[in-house]
Amino acid sequence: MPTAYLSPFVNETNDYINRMKEILTGCGYDVEPMSFKTLLSRKVVGLFRRENIVLVHWLETRAFKKGPHGARLHLTGLIQVAIYLAVMGLMRARLVYFVHDHAVHDLTGWRRTLSIRLIELLRRMADIRVVHDPSYSAAYKATYLPHPLYQDRDLGTPRPPRAEGPLRAGILGAIRPYKRVEHIIDVWPAGPLLRIRGRCDASYEQLLREHILARGPEVRIELDVGFMSREEFETELNQLDALLLPHADESALVSGAFFEAIGATPMVIARSTPFIKWASTQFSGLMSYDQEQALQALLQDAPSRPSLPDAQHRPDAQTAMNLFGLRACIQRYGSALQP
Repeated sequence: MPTAYLSPFVNETNDYINRMKEILTGCGYDVEPMSFKTLLSRKVVGLFRRENIVLVHWLETRAFKKGPHGARLHLTGLIQVAIYLAVMGLMRARLVYFVHDHAVHDLTGWRRTLSIRLIELLRRMADIRVVHDPSYSAAYKATYLPHPLYQDRDLGTPRPPRAEGPLRAGILGAIRPYKRVEHIIDVWPAGPLLRIRGRCDASYEQLLREHILARGPEVRIELDVGFMSREEFETELNQLDALLLPHADESALVSGAFFEAIGATPMVIARSTPFIKWASTQFSGLMSYDQEQALQALLQDAPSRPSLPDAQHRPDAQTAMNLFGLRACIQRYGSALQP
């Protein structure tokens, strides 16, 4: 059985890596970590066998570290990146690099430029480049493969009934500056509820609370900071009528939260990006906006909860399963990764 060496092998913030392991196993690979422990063990021999593959995600982020005044260069992480690059330059196993971002999030100036250069270097070294946004396949000379965070659902199970009242929208997941959540707070209209929940640095949390306070009590915005388990994320999602994806910084190709929400909640409202433009041709429950003022107008005209159809009875749920479900992923990945 061929081996797929995976980096990182553990991701405690979401299920992306666990889902990737499930897909690779379904494709017939024995999945092992691509780690320094592996490099110092007998398993390193597998890196010099052509039938094996090494799948790399977000390696460029190791070169940077969050600090009290923003992200900075991380010397230890930069050395780790250099070691991995040297090993990948010598190994015979095929390198599969996933282009998740155009640049590392929350960086500016020369640090952002350095992150772009690292991503470019990894793309050039890779035997197979992968993107989760089909619109960037040509630009990055990459293969489009479905994002693995979509969870297959029982389409016959009805969504729990919603209480009457205004539309409930939410921003779920990591709350970071590149998402520009404060811009959404500043234009949120009276009426609909905005629930913001996820991990957040103390300094950014303080900024968001200041913006919420400035809006006054007539604007309904809830901020709940803290890590969410998979079960808590599902609970929050099931209580929403719309998931809001506000990503203003153009560093990311796609949002993982999109794949967790599409077909599971009645609407996804997202800032327009190349991926969202493509996805809008596939899903009727996806709404996009270019500027915060357009979002404000959209929400002011939004329906109240009772008029929204059940997510599980929308065609979007079936479309999402066909495009991003486990069976589709195994088929597409298996075809793309074969020697």
